[in-house]
Amino acid sequence: MEDKWRINKIGDDFNFIPRKERDEKLEYERLLSNISKREKKIESDLKKIKQLKVELRKMKSDRTNGYNNVVKYHKKFLPTFSITLDIGNKYVEYKSGDYSETSGNNQWGMRVSIGGKRKYIYIGTVSDVSYYLDLLENNVPHYNKNNRYEDGPIGYYNSLKPKNYEGDEHKEIITSKIESYVGDVVKKKMIGTLKKDGNLDSFFDKSYKLKGTDMLYDLYKKSPHYTPPQKEIEKKKGGRLRQLNVGKKKQW
Repeated sequence: MEDKWRINKIGDDFNFIPRKERDEKLEYERLLSNISKREKKIESDLKKIKQLKVELRKMKSDRTNGYNNVVKYHKKFLPTFSITLDIGNKYVEYKSGDYSETSGNNQWGMRVSIGGKRKYIYIGTVSDVSYYLDLLENNVPHYNKNNRYEDGPIGYYNSLKPKNYEGDEHKEIITSKIESYVGDVVKKKMIGTLKKDGNLDSFFDKSYKLKGTDMLYDLYKKSPHYTPPQKEIEKKKGGRLRQLNVGKKKQW
């Protein structure tokens, strides 16, 4: 079908028409050509857009399927950690797996909550936690457990005296370290359980035991400054009792 906008002839001879009309004719022909090119480009782009829409629908479908597969990690894995300092109290675990508060040493604990489930993790006594933090950060030697503190320096954390009230600087320092070290290990254990089982039931099972000082010690064993524990100091039998030296120990 002939283009109604095309002018096939101007006068008897194109070469002899006035220059102005001839230029207008050329400019008009260029305009028609550009319009034709633009229409073809739009037609081509519309085909591409149509294909892109098909691909987009497929991608959105894949997104929905992928979301449904991983949403359990998002919805279920939003744990909260609460570090507690129990002064003069102690949590005793019974055979049933339940904990009861009794009188005892000052100690650190962690409560993990997620999806309506809760788990109490015993971190350790104040002195033990401070020692393992010092050990982990290379502030003290690796004492033998049977002669620890007898002949050696006291580390930075062991020199702190945390009090169980809001704003206590020493408490906040040790709390931040427990959150950093122990909290990170607990998160990794939870993620591992979630990836393996698809839920956290086994993590919250009362038979699954965790202890903060064990985690701190495992981190220490992986550190570049790990050394085996010192040999136990042999205690001589009999003899006269030595005078005890009372006072602050030298910082290492």
